[in-house]
Amino acid sequence: MFNSFIFKIARRYFFARSSKTIVNRINRFAFIMIVVSACSLLIVLSAFSGLKDFGLVYTNSFDPDFKVIPKVGKYFVLDSLALEKVAALSGVLHPSLVLEEKVLLSNPINSAAIILKGFDSNHFLNKQLNSLSLVGAYDGRDTESIYLGASIASDLDVVLSEDFSVNATLPSLRGLSLLNPSPFSNLSFEIQGIYQISSDIESQYAFTSLSSLRKLSSLSKNSFSAIEVVVGDKFSKETLSAELDKILPIDYTLLSKQELNPALYKMLNTENFAVYLIFCLVVIIAVFNLVGSLTIMMVEKSSDLKILNALGAQKKSFSKIFLSLGSIVSFFGSLVGCFFGSVFIIAQASNPFVYVPGTNLPYPVLLSLQNVLIVFFTVSLIGFFASFWTTRSLDRRFLN
Repeated sequence: MFNSFIFKIARRYFFARSSKTIVNRINRFAFIMIVVSACSLLIVLSAFSGLKDFGLVYTNSFDPDFKVIPKVGKYFVLDSLALEKVAALSGVLHPSLVLEEKVLLSNPINSAAIILKGFDSNHFLNKQLNSLSLVGAYDGRDTESIYLGASIASDLDVVLSEDFSVNATLPSLRGLSLLNPSPFSNLSFEIQGIYQISSDIESQYAFTSLSSLRKLSSLSKNSFSAIEVVVGDKFSKETLSAELDKILPIDYTLLSKQELNPALYKMLNTENFAVYLIFCLVVIIAVFNLVGSLTIMMVEKSSDLKILNALGAQKKSFSKIFLSLGSIVSFFGSLVGCFFGSVFIIAQASNPFVYVPGTNLPYPVLLSLQNVLIVFFTVSLIGFFASFWTTRSLDRRFLN
């Protein structure tokens, strides 16, 4: 499309040594603006990726990689042999049997409706909870103790310095009888500790041992709500599902971490796209400098182009010269901008110098090849199409 003559003229205009003319200054300013816009776009996308990754690490710290739930009903019956077969799968790290019940926690002061989760000693949360402990510690013993979220503890006005306990209540599964005249099951729990993480988790979940929750719900020994599994990198959902089909004698639904939190992932992806669109508008505004630069240069260089025309150059090739010039500015501007943006991100990741206001927490950033390519091609293409539009609309006006 562009022969060597056209590209040579465009390169000569771009790398002109003279900086005294207003055209050259505007051209350099357009280049700097494209560099700044590309650099800013990459930094913002990387910062948002860092925040997304940082948030998911904490939010998903309570979620397994995969969760097996009954296809029909709330519980399934499973013997220990089936779980042993799941644990024997290569790449499966922490298979665990789980019970979950919606219960009402109450004390003489207040009450709160929460989800009480009970799990066995093999569950990955046994270690994870202690790293998030605000007060006390979770030891995973089969005792009638409970580990509360900070928001739940606040609702119940819990004070751990005192001998505090809470009463858990849920509808009885045994039905009414002479031996069981109450429609509800009740069990008193000693408060073992309080954890703190995101408010949406700590306001909903409390934790106890599997045996304690089974005692409260009066379920049989082999009844469970789910199997939660942590796996290695090689396991996909399809791979694990194929292996479980051979082991589990039940109809089940397998949910991935993304499927357990669909609203969260959809929100993060939507916000990421929204930020990208907003900064695309910033890039378009920056490209207006390139449009102005090309317009003024076409006016100034019209006498040079007439000389080239007299020497045999065709007028239709003149627009290609300025299209090449705009493409060079866009290409090198986005390339240099991505370079400086990458340097900034690497420096922040290795030796943080920007911190979250009011904290000692470094602002999280994540440099990825995907973001670099997105920024490079976005800025380059916007610059190319702006140059194409400018040269098409101006060549007839100034070169005829």
